[in-house]
Amino acid sequence: MDTVRARVQQVTGIPGSQVMVAATHTHAAPATFVLYSAPPDPQWLDVLADRVADVVVAASRNIAPVTLAIGQGHEGTVAHNRRRADGPVDPTLTVLRADRPGKPPGLLVHYACHPTVLGPDNLLISRDYVGFMVDAVERATGGWAMFANGACGDINVGHSADRSALGLPIPDRTFERAEALGRRLAEEAVRALGSARPVEARHDGRRGVLASRTRSLRLPLRQTPSMGDSEELVRALRQQLQGLELAAATEGAATAARLELMYAELAWDWVRQRGTAMEEPVEVQAFAIGDVALVALPGEFFAESGLRLRERSPFRHTIPIGYADGGVGYVPPASAFAEGGYETRLAPWSRVAPEAEALVIGAAVDLLRELRDG
Repeated sequence: MDTVRARVQQVTGIPGSQVMVAATHTHAAPATFVLYSAPPDPQWLDVLADRVADVVVAASRNIAPVTLAIGQGHEGTVAHNRRRADGPVDPTLTVLRADRPGKPPGLLVHYACHPTVLGPDNLLISRDYVGFMVDAVERATGGWAMFANGACGDINVGHSADRSALGLPIPDRTFERAEALGRRLAEEAVRALGSARPVEARHDGRRGVLASRTRSLRLPLRQTPSMGDSEELVRALRQQLQGLELAAATEGAATAARLELMYAELAWDWVRQRGTAMEEPVEVQAFAIGDVALVALPGEFFAESGLRLRERSPFRHTIPIGYADGGVGYVPPASAFAEGGYETRLAPWSRVAPEAEALVIGAAVDLLRELRDG
């Protein structure tokens, strides 16, 4: 993110603080952060940053006035709450359309769902369902499209996060299903475009004003066990699993033991990485134009957080963009920690304290109010 912003600012003059860098979060691509102690390839990170910056630089040389329209649809069959069947889901599908005379439209499609149709057995680089959706939208409209993910930390296409993390086989995690779900979302996006309306002026009547604000926060990190306690727990759980395997225990018992060992190893890994840090810096960013606002959330926020942000926003349309402007891992609402589960277990990607979510959402609401009034 820092590399992209610095290069964009240097070449275009656009302040780096007014550049939003967001990821779709496909699991079928090279890693950009530490996964199971495997560091990302620094050459890949350099290439990625250069390509992203190149796109922004090219666009900056082709700026022209546009008219903006927004459409909203509803797709409740693709996204599922993976923590519990009755858990909240955000089924809203939003499309922003930018039109200029004699040119194809530019489209931004927003939806909240992990792009994880493809499982750990897939070794091909892929955009997952997002790629099939974007391609179908472009074919249907003749324009070009990109995708922004939402607050989908607890949302995927219906499979168990625990089984996926263990690398266990899960039926139907195929390219065929990724294409089917992508096409389903594309159809809803095209329908939403059919009822799109012009983006309205600000409350004070001004049109065409694109505004942005950012705020820096320091999120508290969770307390962790000592290095010695973490290592001892891993050793005990390894012995327990070995005993179950020697005794030919049931598949359910062995799977449960492997899961607990995995979580213990992840916690131990984070204890080693954390050092003495008590908090972590993050950035919250918001853009607004007319009655539409986009908010960058720097991590994996739950669907209920995105819904609550929309409810508290002073804008008619608010688009929460997850995995944007950095990544602090999962940021569950405080109530989720008592329920447990994959997203709340201590790990390098689940490290912030329960109060972190309220701090970020509160800062985002403050930014939106400043943009409304400023």
